Parts: sequence; C-alpha cells; structure tokens
Amino acid sequence: MRKTVTILLAAVAVVLGLTANKFMNKPALSKEQLQQMGAVVFETPRAFTVEGLVDHNGQPFAAENLKGRWSLIYFGFTFCPDICPATLSQLNKLDSLLKEKSPELAKEMQYFMVTVDPRRDTPEKLKGYVPYFNKDFVGLTGDITHIYNLAVQMNVPFTPVIDPEDEFYLVDHGANLVLINPKGDYHGFIRPPLNPANLMNIMNSVGSSRL
Repeated sequence: MRKTVTILLAAVAVVLGLTANKFMNKPALSKEQLQQMGAVVFETPRAFTVEGLVDHNGQPFAAENLKGRWSLIYFGFTFCPDICPATLSQLNKLDSLLKEKSPELAKEMQYFMVTVDPRRDTPEKLKGYVPYFNKDFVGLTGDITHIYNLAVQMNVPFTPVIDPEDEFYLVDHGANLVLINPKGDYHGFIRPPLNPANLMNIMNSVGSSRL
C-alpha cells in the first residue's frame, strides 16, 4: 500500500512538473508571428561600429557597453513633440511589465535613446530628459557624423539638421526600435506602432533563444 502511494505521488509530481514547465518555458514565436507584431529578427545578426558617442553623464560610450545584455535603442531627440516621448513612455511600460512578469529577463535588458539632434541635445539636456521616463534609461549624443553613421548601420533614416534657420526646428527620423543581442550584434528591429504587451512577448521570445 505504502509503495503504491509513493508511486502515485511520484506520478503526480511528474505531471505537475511538466505542466509548470509548459507554462514557464513558452515556445519561441515563429518568424511570421514576430513579423505580425512588427519585429524583424535577422537570420544572421550583424556587426556594427560605435564611434564618438558619450552618455548623458558625459562618459564615453563604446560598442562594449552593448555587450552582456539585450539592448533596445531608439533614435530621437528631446525637442520632439510627440513620437519620441510616446516611445520612451512605451519602453517604460515594457520595463514595468517585464519586471512584473519576467523579472529575470528584465535584469538582462537596457534601453538607450540616441539623439538625432546633437546640436541642441547636450549630455546635460539628455540627462534632464531621458531618465525622466525611467531612471535607468540612458541618453547618448556625440558628433552628428558619428550618429548618422550609426543610424545608417542600423537602418534608421533621419535627415541631419546642420544649419537651421529656425531655432524651433524639427528633425525627420525613423521610429524603429533597434534590437541588440548580448553579443553586441544588431539582432533585428521592431516597427511602430509599439505596444508594451507585444514588446514583452517579442523580448520573451528572442530572449529565450540561445545565441
């Protein structure tokens, strides 16, 4: 009798373990499912170079700073009236969702905004803007040539403003999120419109993949 009970308990434990595993280790989304959410993940991640950038504390920023964690990079500027603050707000909501539902992945994430308007976006200006949305977000600036070269490598179009006639000028720029993997390679991108729940599903899917 005691042996039968032991066998039954063992069987129940196996079933519970398999059920928990099913819910804790959800299968990665297919390429088609990711695309439906606006995410494009490359078959082969791409190398890129980072030159001449500093963060909002005035510290040099290099490609090494993008290694070891998953990174989401947005190209925007502090004088942007709508898209940029909306995007940073969505990223903050993503960060909150991950901390609630996928805390381990949340620890492996970092978020950056690279300004496309370095003429006005000094480190001091970025420091008063980017962390306002989330204290852990980092703003990056530098020479316009280096920023433009980085944007080209990451397929983010923008039109540099070199000699504006109006001090209230705007900068035309793309709104994709750039996804960098923990090896520091360009892993893919996410098109707008951005939805925090979709972003969480995307990150859970790519974050579960082995690099």
